[in-house]
Amino acid sequence: MKLPPAAVIASWPTPNYVDPPTRGNSVLIVTIVGLAMSFVVTCLRLYTRFKITCSPGIDDILIVIALIFAIAMGAVVSVATEHYGCNRHIWDVPLEWIPTDSKFNLIFQILFSISSSITKLALLWFCKRLLGTGSKGGLKLYNIVLILGMALVAALCIIFLFFCIFQCSPIHAYWDLQPDYPHRCLDEGNVVFAASVVNIFTDFLSTVLPMPLIWNLKLPARQRIAVISIFGLGIVVNIAGTIRTVYVYKSMVASYDTTWLGWPVFLAASIEINLGLICASAPALRPLVTFFLPRLLSSTRHYASGYGQSRPQKLNSTANPSRHSAKASKAASHQYTDSQLERLEVYRTIEMESWTEPKSSHPTHDPYELPANHTQVAAANFDFDFKNGNAVYTSPGSDKSSSSLTRETSSPFKDKHAF
Repeated sequence: MKLPPAAVIASWPTPNYVDPPTRGNSVLIVTIVGLAMSFVVTCLRLYTRFKITCSPGIDDILIVIALIFAIAMGAVVSVATEHYGCNRHIWDVPLEWIPTDSKFNLIFQILFSISSSITKLALLWFCKRLLGTGSKGGLKLYNIVLILGMALVAALCIIFLFFCIFQCSPIHAYWDLQPDYPHRCLDEGNVVFAASVVNIFTDFLSTVLPMPLIWNLKLPARQRIAVISIFGLGIVVNIAGTIRTVYVYKSMVASYDTTWLGWPVFLAASIEINLGLICASAPALRPLVTFFLPRLLSSTRHYASGYGQSRPQKLNSTANPSRHSAKASKAASHQYTDSQLERLEVYRTIEMESWTEPKSSHPTHDPYELPANHTQVAAANFDFDFKNGNAVYTSPGSDKSSSSLTRETSSPFKDKHAF
């Protein structure tokens, strides 16, 4: 690590190591609050996936890994700002602290890059799960775009980590103060600034890519807009990333006061990482809200609001139920308790208003007929009905979507109508 030129150091005021002006402890507070919220939201996501929808996936593993790296990053920035002067002016930082600050800064860059990239991968993988086996025809191209997006995010992360770790040769020349041995270092400011600009691009990519997919789901427009708005919260992450990039330039390119101007980088990074974790998990919490607060999402429980008291609302269908199907439906309706009906209702949503149904292994009249005694819906493959007609299944929760289904099956909701 090189010190600033002698002329710059001579222009600095007299150091104050006893009671210097500081930025305060906002980084510590924001980090603790942000990590607490991220931890709670992630736990609720896991509860939803494992206990309610019973559909855990790779994206859940990725989000847990991202949270672990975010917690580690939060610990690093908190210690650096509270105990090693990263909230002071550089001239008020004792020289013996500077190598430690450099190590903290290097670790911070590595942890931030890994956590941010894995969060984006989790979000994009979630979108790929929404496509499921419906990625045919026109959706095949969208599936390829998602895969390329994940590959790009992973590749850029690996490239930055390589430059970050090996920007000095030998590596310890990065934190050694005025090393007197042969060494070679890249311009750290340019490397980090370039990485920050690329990070803004990948943030924007991860925010925008899911929106066409959600818009093409055959849902009522109001629900599509609501789900897109959840993903749109990623714009706040983009804003935090932009602010962080501005201060990266100010602290590492345009100024030598790296600790004072670098403090907002820590603050914005903490906000960016935790908001990213929350936004990536928010769509997965819809079944949880539906399960515990059904009145807030009454549209997801529309057709079952009267079970146990009266017959549920008739579902529109283009196919008339056969006499055999009607008898089977009437017989099967007595096999379901209220709790089973409740569970089946919750299974209708996979993060949005979608219904996952297993295909019958022994088709009789209809190859897509559901077994009458099936009390738990499998969620291994997610098939969605899209407006362009490429996917096969649709939620019966809306008149618009239910009109597109033509198969017959026995119903667990005490009605004689085909889905």
